[in-house]
Amino acid sequence: MGKFTAYKVQLASLPDGHHEQDFEIGTEFFRNMENRDIISSDIYVHLDLVKKNDLYDCTFTVKGVLQIPCDRCLDPLDHEVDTEYHVVVKYGDNYDDGADNLLTIPYSNSYLNVAYILNDTILLTIPMRHVHPLGKCNRAMAAALNKHRSAGDDDEMAAALDEVDAELAEDPQD
Repeated sequence: MGKFTAYKVQLASLPDGHHEQDFEIGTEFFRNMENRDIISSDIYVHLDLVKKNDLYDCTFTVKGVLQIPCDRCLDPLDHEVDTEYHVVVKYGDNYDDGADNLLTIPYSNSYLNVAYILNDTILLTIPMRHVHPLGKCNRAMAAALNKHRSAGDDDEMAAALDEVDAELAEDPQD
């Protein structure tokens, strides 16, 4: 059995109407994607698929928790994932993913493997900078960083990073 066989969605044999499928995204999924930045994963995906004529309207609802390393202290940091992704799939002569929410797959494919769609959807929820709230980082690592930090230019960088941390603490939406 292939690494991503569990993420195949049969399309060609589906009758018109509403269909559902569920997926679990564990740590092994990211290892198979060769992503070593994910420490652990407990993600659940629900696919609502509506087939009408030759179009497949897919909505992926993704919820769960990833553990990623903190950029500051490298200790595990929980990242909540709660997002949706919508794409319309249709058959055509060639594969084409050039449009934002339209995917064309060749007539020769009877299924769509959604592993890479799910990987991209999940990874795009991770902010560029992911750090623990102020005062929650590993104290030993913070002390080691401070010990090796040179005076001068790093003070400006530290002040800028502290300002960003304070802004992030005030705006919990991201």
